[in-house]
Amino acid sequence: MGIVKDILYKVSNKRFLSIFKNQTIFPYYHIVSDNKVAHVDNLYQFKDCKQFSNDINVLTANYKTLDPKDIIENNRLKNNRFLISFDDGLQEIYTIIYPILKENNIKAIFFINPNFVDNNDGLYKHYISLIISHLRNNNFDEKVLQSIGQLFSFTYNTDEEFVKQLINIKFSEREKINNVLELLDINIKEYLKEYKPYITKGQIQEMINDGFYFGGHTMTHPPLNQLSHEDQKNEIVNSINWLKENFNINYSLFAFPFSDKLVSKKLLNELFEYDRNIKLFGNSGLKKDIDNRIIQRFSLENPNKQTERQIVTENLYKFYNNIIGKYNIKRK
Repeated sequence: MGIVKDILYKVSNKRFLSIFKNQTIFPYYHIVSDNKVAHVDNLYQFKDCKQFSNDINVLTANYKTLDPKDIIENNRLKNNRFLISFDDGLQEIYTIIYPILKENNIKAIFFINPNFVDNNDGLYKHYISLIISHLRNNNFDEKVLQSIGQLFSFTYNTDEEFVKQLINIKFSEREKINNVLELLDINIKEYLKEYKPYITKGQIQEMINDGFYFGGHTMTHPPLNQLSHEDQKNEIVNSINWLKENFNINYSLFAFPFSDKLVSKKLLNELFEYDRNIKLFGNSGLKKDIDNRIIQRFSLENPNKQTERQIVTENLYKFYNNIIGKYNIKRK
């Protein structure tokens, strides 16, 4: 959360939530599962089904649902609403999240990376998590760690420092991950075929038919700040166009991968030229961006934080940002 948010969480109280209901909020997640997930476990923590269902109960008890259609059609949004979204197109959005949302009559937006749909390829960060799980299971064999460190030209003093270095390799070095998979005798094609980490086209179509919405999340989930301007734009626009071409949708929704903090004003303006009704989703919390078509979200994914207090904390952090002059996002 960061030092300030950690402090605010400690002083927060779920009874304060009633004070902060006169607004629309946009919580987001990646995955919900009762089981360990090797390709995610080493990247972030996530909630189980009971915890996620509790989140739904908290949200519906304090806010009314917002239909994504109202955002797409530029309808005037009423206060006291919530809209949840999910990034990365993991299989659990279909097998776990979709049924829970249907049962509660809640519509949501799912942001996906087309290159991973149908499980022919996967996100490089997910491969890294899978590698780390393998290394943990083998007690971090020092000879293997040294070989991997040499491959990526990084040094480390502890196993956990090694893990941090591996997770943070640059996008341009992702092809070397295949060398690591080969070194560890991990057949990634077999893993994708057996575990099917990602959603399929057929599942996307079923969910669209049921009234759910999908948006782009780039083709390959790169940190955009590590790409050229043109490559950033292509990753974004191509992921939106893929959805339009494959599912005959007529709207443009997109969520920035990793972070939207370094997204340039030039890129945003070009996306608005591509479709003046596009809606872009960031993850900077309760902040005001330079254009109303940019919607900022906050994560409710941490299983160790109480949901009501998390929402209160986000609002307290909003007031803090107002005081220090960081509530309004500035773009260069």
